Amino acid sequence: MPDELFVEVTRNDTVESRHVGAAVVCDDRGNVVASWGNVERLIFPRSALKPFLAIDLVESGSSEHYGLSDAELSLACASHQGEPMHENLVKSWLARIGLSQDDLACGAALPDDMDSFRKVLAAGQQGCRAHHNCSGKHTGFLTNALHKKLPVSGFHLADHPLQQKSLHILSDLAGESLHDYPVGIDGCGFPAPTMPLQTLGRIAARFARPDGLSSQRAGAIRRLQQAMSREPFYTAGHGTVVSELIETSDGAVLAKTGAEGVLIAAIPARGLGIALKIADGNTRARPPAMLAILDHLDVLSDPQKAILQHHIRPQLRNSRDQVIGEIRAVDFTR
Repeated sequence: MPDELFVEVTRNDTVESRHVGAAVVCDDRGNVVASWGNVERLIFPRSALKPFLAIDLVESGSSEHYGLSDAELSLACASHQGEPMHENLVKSWLARIGLSQDDLACGAALPDDMDSFRKVLAAGQQGCRAHHNCSGKHTGFLTNALHKKLPVSGFHLADHPLQQKSLHILSDLAGESLHDYPVGIDGCGFPAPTMPLQTLGRIAARFARPDGLSSQRAGAIRRLQQAMSREPFYTAGHGTVVSELIETSDGAVLAKTGAEGVLIAAIPARGLGIALKIADGNTRARPPAMLAILDHLDVLSDPQKAILQHHIRPQLRNSRDQVIGEIRAVDFTR
């Protein structure tokens, strides 16, 4: 099955570019509620997996042992922007557990947030590991390794017990073994597993409503849901569709991006999971497509959609700040 047209980019209301992709909506029993394009194709979910990778941090008792806050747990699920709030929390969390940035496996980076990026350069500073969008995930894994008395060195490698446990948890949520699918290496050095897009949708749905899982695992997931809902701007950052969607919906939609055009959403009240992949990997197409699917499912109210309009139908502006086009999703009811 070919990918489907999801998003058009216009200039003076004439279509200039198009983005195709695939998407699936699953329920917590593993059923496909709706789909578009080839949802059986293998994809790299990349950072979309981060909330699921944080499950063992709570399930193991590490979070309780170290008294992790909502903000810290949200950061453990994050692809953050490297804003001062993110950088400072990573550093203070590491200091509290007796570690430093040198223990993070990710490389140094400049902030993704442009205002923070400019301020760092203007101050004559360089990027650091705490700015890296994965530093919260790495800090969570380091915390878990310390609590479990596992090696801190090499915690990011595929054969480390924490990485093996993560793959086991992903398989539990998927309802199938993911061990035989190809695995790459992510941008931060972590393993990057592959799976069909449909499987990612099932995982998101089980995260949305974990009733069929063990009570310990379900409790850990609900704790992460709570943290993301209470501290949405630690999950991504200001101006992002992830944080603004979680905040505007008051946690009714929990979203997470993955690199190369991946975006997922979990809808706890309805036990639904959505997985979206833009075929060319372009990130600009993700928000309008996801919000069109949420509109198709009647998830958001009219006032909520009004607040999110700049993500639903983003305007394109030139260097003179003139509106010269827009990014718009196609009709997902077709």
